[in-house]
Amino acid sequence: MSETPELVKNGSGGFERPSKRQIRADDDVRGRLEDSIAEGPSDICTYLELVNLMQEQDQLEEARKVLDQLHERFPLFASIWTAELSYDLERDEFAHAESLLTRSLSGPLENNDLGLWFMYLDFVRRKNNIITGGEEARSVVLKAFDAVATKCASYEPRSATFWSEYLSFLEHWKPVSKWEEQQRVDLTRTLYKRMLCIPFEGLERSWNKYTQWEQEVNSLTARKFIGELSGNYMKARSLYQEWANITRGLKRTLPSRFSQFTRQNVPQPGEYDVEQLHLWTTWIKWELENKLDLPEVEHAHRVDYVYKQAVQYMLFAPEIWYNYSMHAAIASSIKASEILDQGLAANPGSCTLAFKLAEHYEIQNDVPQMQLCFEKSIDHLVLEYHIMTDESQDTYAQRQKITFFYCIYMNALKRVSGLSAARKVFGKCRKLKDLLTHEIYIENAYLEFHNQNDHKTACKVLELGMKYFANSGEYVNKYLDFLILINQDGLIKSLFESSLDKVVDIDQLQSIYKKVINYESKFGNLTNAYSIENRFFEKFPQLEKIEVFTDRYQVQNNNLVKKLELTYLSQPEFLTEFSQVDKKRPRDSAIAGEGTKSKKQKSQDFVSDKVIELLKVLPKRQYFKTAILDAERLARFLSENVSIPSNVE
Repeated sequence: MSETPELVKNGSGGFERPSKRQIRADDDVRGRLEDSIAEGPSDICTYLELVNLMQEQDQLEEARKVLDQLHERFPLFASIWTAELSYDLERDEFAHAESLLTRSLSGPLENNDLGLWFMYLDFVRRKNNIITGGEEARSVVLKAFDAVATKCASYEPRSATFWSEYLSFLEHWKPVSKWEEQQRVDLTRTLYKRMLCIPFEGLERSWNKYTQWEQEVNSLTARKFIGELSGNYMKARSLYQEWANITRGLKRTLPSRFSQFTRQNVPQPGEYDVEQLHLWTTWIKWELENKLDLPEVEHAHRVDYVYKQAVQYMLFAPEIWYNYSMHAAIASSIKASEILDQGLAANPGSCTLAFKLAEHYEIQNDVPQMQLCFEKSIDHLVLEYHIMTDESQDTYAQRQKITFFYCIYMNALKRVSGLSAARKVFGKCRKLKDLLTHEIYIENAYLEFHNQNDHKTACKVLELGMKYFANSGEYVNKYLDFLILINQDGLIKSLFESSLDKVVDIDQLQSIYKKVINYESKFGNLTNAYSIENRFFEKFPQLEKIEVFTDRYQVQNNNLVKKLELTYLSQPEFLTEFSQVDKKRPRDSAIAGEGTKSKKQKSQDFVSDKVIELLKVLPKRQYFKTAILDAERLARFLSENVSIPSNVE
C-alpha cells in the first residue's frame, strides 16, 4: 500500500464552478462556436462549422488548428481525415496532405478505412505520373495498390470499387515488350487469385470476368487455373452471402467532404442506434469465428479492421470501445489502454470507459494517472451539470452520476492508498452537498464499517447525511438497512420515529413501516410488531393486511407464503385489484387447495405449441380472395359456448 496521495488538481481548476457563458455580440459567430466547443467538446459538427467559417475567411492555418483538435479527440474517425485530405488535394497542398497521410495511416492507432486509403492512392498516382514517370512511376503505384489491398481492402466486404480500379490499372498498362506483357499477365492472375478468395460484394461479377479473361489469355490452360481457384471462390461467395444476411440493415455511409457533413449523417454525442450497435457486434462475433481459416496474425488484423470500422459509426457507444479494448488486451495491454483513452476522449462522461481505464492504471500501480482519469471525467460531468442548470433542466440524474463517480473513486483510492486517501475524497464530497446525492454517504458508511469493523464512525457519517437528506425516503430506507445489518435496535427505533413526519414519498414511507415491522417480527417481539402494524394501517387503510402479513414471513428476502401457497397474490390482476379501494377480491378465487393452480395460472401460454404448428401449415391468406370464415364471430362463439376442462394442461 502506497502513501496517501494528494488529490489531483487538473487544468480546469478542479471543482470550482466553471465560468458562465460569455455574452457575445450577434455578429460574433466565431466566438459563439468556440464557446459551444468548450461546453460540448464531442460535438463534431460544431468544430466543422467553425472550420467552414475560417476557410471562408481564408484563415487556413486557424482552420487546420481546429481540425487538429478534432483529430486529437477523434483519431479513429477517418471521415474527418478524408475530408481534410480531399480539401488539400483539390488545392494541390501536397506537403500538408503527405503530413496528414503519415499521421493518419501510421502509428499505434492508425486508421484503417477504405475511403482514407483511396485518398492515399489518389495522392500517390498524382505524385507519380505514369506517362512522364514510366516504369518507375508504375512500380510505385503498384506498390501503393498492393499496400491498400493488404492493409484494408482484403478485409472490407464492400471493396468492389477498389478491386475494379486495381484491375483497370493493370488493364490499361500498355506493354512495350513480351517480358512486360508476361509480367502484366502474371500480376493480373495473382490479383484475381487474391481477390476471388475474399468475400466481397462484387465477387460473382469478378469471377465471370476472370473466367473470360483466362479464356482470352490461353484457352488451353484456362480450365487448369479456373479449377484451382473455384473451390476458394465458392467458399468466399458462400461466406459473403452469410455476412450479408447477418448485417442486413447495417448503415455504413459517412461523408468524405466538408460540404457533406450534417447532423443527420455524423454521430452525435450521447446518441447511438442500439439496433446498429447490435449489427456491429454481430459482425464482430462472426469475424471472431474465423470462417475464412486465416492464419492467426492475419485473422487478428481482420478483426481489428472491423473494430476500427465499428468505432467510427458507433463513436458514442461505450460498449463498442470497451469490447475493442478487451479484444486488444489479449495481445497488448498498452494498446488496450490507448483504445480506452481514445474512447474516453470521445465520451468524457462515460462511467464504463472511465472505470475500465482507471482499473488499467490501478493494475499498473500508476495512482496519479488513475486519479486524473476520475478527476477529468468528474470535471466534465460538473461542467455539464452547470450548463443544465443555466438552461433550467432537471439535474437530478446528472447529480446522481457525479455522485456515482465519486463513490467509485473513493473505493478505488481505498484499495491503492488506504482509508485516509478515501476519506480525503469524502471530505471533498461533503463540501459539494448541493451537487451530490445521498449515495455518497451510504457508500462511505459501508466503507468505514467494512474497513474498521467499527460501526460508530459509519453511524456518524449516516447521521451527518440526515442533515441534508432527512426528507428522502430512499436515504432513510438505506440508513435503516445498515442499522438492521449491524443490529442497532435503539438507533433503528429512533430513526423510525423521527422519520415518519419528514418523509413525503408515500411508497418510501410504506417501505420504512414494513421494514421496521419485519425487523420487530423477526428480531424483536410480536407486541411491538402489532403496535407498528396498527399504526401503519391507520395511516394506509386501503392496503391489504394479508400483503403485510406475508411480507413479515419472508425468508432471505423471499416471500415464500406467496410463492408456495397464495400464488395468485403475485398476479398483476390481483395487484391491480388491491390498489382499488372500492373493489374486493372475490372470496371464491382465494379458495384453492394445496398443490392446485388457478385456471388463470394454467392459461398463461395463450397459444399452445400445437396451435402454432397448425398455423404454420395452413395456406396463406393471400390465396383466398374472399373471407371464408369470420374470425371475430368464431372467437366470440368459442369464448361464450366452449369451456376448457380443468384437467387440460
